[in-house]
Amino acid sequence: MTQAISLRLITRQAGGGEIVRTRRIETGEVLIGRAPACDIHLPDLSVDMEHALLRALGQGRISIESLTGEPFQAGGKPALRVELDAANAQVVSFGAYELVFSLGTEDDVVVTVLRKEDDYHPTPGLFSLRAAMFGRRRMAWTLGLAILALCLILPVAGAAWFKNTHIHPDQQWSTGPLSKAHAFLDKDCQACHQKAFVAVRDTACLSCHQSGRDPAVQAASDARVTREGSPFLPLLMSDHAAHAKLTRAMPPPPTITGKVAGVFQMALNHPTDRCASCHREHTTAPPDPNVPKTADVVRPGKPALIVVTDCAGCHSRLKMRLPSTGLIDTPDWNRHPDFRPLVTVGFDGPQPRMQRISVTQHPLEANGLTFSHRVHMSATGGVARQGEVLGAAKGYGAALTCQSCHRPDGGGFKPIEMERDCGSCHSLAFAGGPGNLQTLRHHDMRNILGVLRGSLTPATGPKVDPGVLRRAMAPGGLCVDCHTIRPSGGPFGADISPVHLANRVLPWGDFNHGVAAHAGVGAGSAACADCHKAKTSDKTQDYLIEGIATCKACHGKTEHQTPAFAGAQCSECHSFHQPGEAPRTGQDRLFTVLGLPAGEKPRGLPTLGPQAP
Repeated sequence: MTQAISLRLITRQAGGGEIVRTRRIETGEVLIGRAPACDIHLPDLSVDMEHALLRALGQGRISIESLTGEPFQAGGKPALRVELDAANAQVVSFGAYELVFSLGTEDDVVVTVLRKEDDYHPTPGLFSLRAAMFGRRRMAWTLGLAILALCLILPVAGAAWFKNTHIHPDQQWSTGPLSKAHAFLDKDCQACHQKAFVAVRDTACLSCHQSGRDPAVQAASDARVTREGSPFLPLLMSDHAAHAKLTRAMPPPPTITGKVAGVFQMALNHPTDRCASCHREHTTAPPDPNVPKTADVVRPGKPALIVVTDCAGCHSRLKMRLPSTGLIDTPDWNRHPDFRPLVTVGFDGPQPRMQRISVTQHPLEANGLTFSHRVHMSATGGVARQGEVLGAAKGYGAALTCQSCHRPDGGGFKPIEMERDCGSCHSLAFAGGPGNLQTLRHHDMRNILGVLRGSLTPATGPKVDPGVLRRAMAPGGLCVDCHTIRPSGGPFGADISPVHLANRVLPWGDFNHGVAAHAGVGAGSAACADCHKAKTSDKTQDYLIEGIATCKACHGKTEHQTPAFAGAQCSECHSFHQPGEAPRTGQDRLFTVLGLPAGEKPRGLPTLGPQAP
């Protein structure tokens, strides 16, 4: 049976008398230390947070063992482990506290905790606050003035006196080295710290990293950083949203301490909504035991990313702080709104008119075409028969598949081209006269009109009846098979509707068809038909993407739930600075400037690997 331990904490009052608090511990083990959670809490700086463990061994005997390697006093001598007999009223000291042991009336060990006299302090040394050389007030003034002189007056004066020397007294203010990405600016503090005693502002960062600038301005910036020694060109960034909106959308700190700190930071001209609030320089890389300890190890590859406010922090109650936003509140992945793709709802002249419509409303796309996926993908219909006869030269078999027309291009697909993807079956050749076979250039409307009117036929050849164009757009005509024809007051009585096929229907989401699990590679991965119900669609206007429930079949699941498990972090599909678009790295831009082939690296330049936004 485990022997219990009774604790008695005795506190002396200023006006005399004592306060005694008792507690019984049945487990027979007591943790001693400065941490508030310890069973014996000793608020003394000379005591470690979890300093020692006391065990009841039975028959009135106890053991005390140091957990940190720091000794305690037992019998006036330092010790790391002792065994004592509580019946002998043994005393053990931890800093300013004494633990007195005795046997209780209920066959338990009693530990009485006493604080030594108020004049207790460790053995006086040169810098003891009770040393004879300095009193507390004098030492405080001496140290304060020394810090002021060494850390402010001397660096400011030195920066003015030693501008053109290798002496940099202000280096003591640095909290660490620059990252490898910015190492070439080690001696050019003013590149970022443009004003004395003012935190680094966004204008300093955007002087190199801003995207969307005039090409000539960008070329001058690239030349400048290359001239200053940068191993690669800066990664260009555009803002996630207008800065004023970001400021209003950001939630206040959740704690009173954070709110007070925010007020002081603003008052001291150190706001927390800057580029440098998240991308911290002058930090050290996390220790890696496998890397030799050299001077270069302390440099991280790029500025450390500090998450000031995560995505859900702003988007959980965004409409409350920013009523004008068109975004829907998204507290977490499980409550993510369904997709709202960009849908072509009409045309203003030749320009498409786009609108975001939720897939739950089953939107229809006015893309200007007449097309049936079901007919074209049938394995037994006439299209399959044509594919068997005419498609062999194009590399596909009897029945068409998705890849027959939708050709991969990196993480997406190449735009549909009539001549390449449809021309095998839908010929654009026609007889302009006896022995005169002509081919229309499908994308060139002027050519089509000219050929059908006969204006492009040889001067000596027969002319085509202008009525041909009218008949081509009439029911059963050449154009009606694929194009939407709308009435017109023009000379032909009808016009071909403009055509717009969106290449990206979710421009704010970075969905990549090239990912193996998205491309049908691997166990549990998705095939085209899992996300696009094309085989049952008779209208081109059908919007053939599934809702977010399809994504949740894999994203947010574990390996025990599905072999194609994937993460559900916001960064899986969205980036902060360029939502839905993976930006090119600075090295990629440098390779382009140098005229190197894709993937070939110039010799003599270090590599940092891929850079995330």
